[in-house]
Parts: sequence; C-alpha cells; structure tokens
Amino acid sequence: MILESTVKLVLDIYKYHKIIPPRVSKVVIGLGYTGVELEALAYDPFLGLAATLPTIIQSTNCTKIDFAGNLTDKSFKELMSWSYQPPSLERIIGIAALNAASQHILAVKTPYKKIEGDLVDFLKIKLDTKILFIGFMKPMIKKILNKTKFINIIDNNPLIENSYQNIPILKNIEDLKENDLSIDILFCTGTSLINNTLERILSVFRKKAKCIVLIGPTISFLPDILFDKGVDIVGGMTFTDTESTVKVLQEGGGTRYFKNFGRKYNFIKQ
Repeated sequence: MILESTVKLVLDIYKYHKIIPPRVSKVVIGLGYTGVELEALAYDPFLGLAATLPTIIQSTNCTKIDFAGNLTDKSFKELMSWSYQPPSLERIIGIAALNAASQHILAVKTPYKKIEGDLVDFLKIKLDTKILFIGFMKPMIKKILNKTKFINIIDNNPLIENSYQNIPILKNIEDLKENDLSIDILFCTGTSLINNTLERILSVFRKKAKCIVLIGPTISFLPDILFDKGVDIVGGMTFTDTESTVKVLQEGGGTRYFKNFGRKYNFIKQ
C-alpha cells in the first residue's frame, strides 16, 4: 500500500539519520483543505495539506471527529498512521501529517531531481497528444487546451458540470472507450489517495500511459513509493508562510488563495 509504505519510509529516515522528530503544533480542518503543522528544531514550521472532500464528511452530527480539541496532543506518528484508515476525515488528517513530515525531511535532505521551469512546457505536449485527467484540474485543463484537443476528464463530483469546453466529464474509468485507455499523459490529483482509488488507477494505466503525473498539495510527500508504482512525475507544494496559509484554511479558502504563500515543485523519476 502506498501510504503505509511511505509512512514507514518517513519513520525509517527519521531513525536512520537521527533527525529529531517534530511535534504537532496545529491541526486545521478547513472547508477546502485540512492542514497539519509540525514544529521542528532549527526550522520554521512545516505545513502539510490534504483536500477536505465534502463527500467523505457525511456525519450529520455537529462534531465531525473524535479528539477535537486534543489533536495537537497527539504525536505526528499517530496522526500519520491515520492515513491507513478507510476514506474519512481521519485519513485526510493522516495524509496532511504525512505531507508535513515529508516537507521536514525534504528540508534536511533532498535527493530528488526537480523539473526546472513550467511542467506543461517540460511535457512537450503536441496537437495529437492524448491526455486523460482524473480529477477536475480546471487551470491545468485550460492551459493544455491551447496545445491539444485530445482530452478526456474523469470526475464523479456531482457538483461539476457535465462538460467543460465541450469535453465530456465521465464518472469512472469504466466509462472510457477501449481506445481511450492508451494515452500519452495521465494527470491525476491527490484526491485519488483520499478516496482510495489511486492503486486501482495505477494498475490500469501503468502500462497504458506513457507518462503518469500526480500533482497537487495533497500529494506533497516523499515520492519514492509512487515512483516504484509507476508514477513518473510527482508535483507537490511546500509552504514558506504557514501562518498566512493556515488563516486561509480557517476562512474556507483553497489553492487560489494560499498559492502565494508556498512554492510548487515537480520531482521526476530518474
């Protein structure tokens, strides 16, 4: 399993390199994103995010999670282990904690090759390039539409319109025609980690897509296991101003509002 293996990798690195473990300083469950902030010795705080999927938080009770008011008393190891749970608010918090711990490790040691410049330019998309988006990435889709019209979108969010720029939005992989499965580039959001569909997606497209790209704040953890599973590019986000980002989360904001407080990056498999 991707998350379990990545958590183990993170803990092994802390142990092997004798990195002093961080402590949980903030947990913010926003309407758009959930954030976990970790404080580490000799560094500014590290913030990890994960999308707060409204379809997962179905409880009609006013309390959405046990331990509310006591989450910062828990260790980062315990919060990371919550990522093993089925799709839930606990899993979202666990992924956010994993992302924060990964950003701490990346600040200490970064053995990964980064793509310099714009990701779309790096991919050299042509007029006949076939692209599949799993997850509705409106800014990225809009940008790529200027380069190719061979695009399919899969997203089962009922709030999203049935089509975008004359591109039908399908609900499931099974809705694709057989000749649409062989593609040049697959773009997938970190939402697939939260709803537990990423392993299935990779099993279908690992041999059918020439390039698999996972991007978004939710996917901001060490990419080793993803690379082993067939992913070619992992794009995450690190935050330079955690205080301002947390304020955005608290006030219901998303990427549009916190993007100025961080830096996007893209690691490529070597």
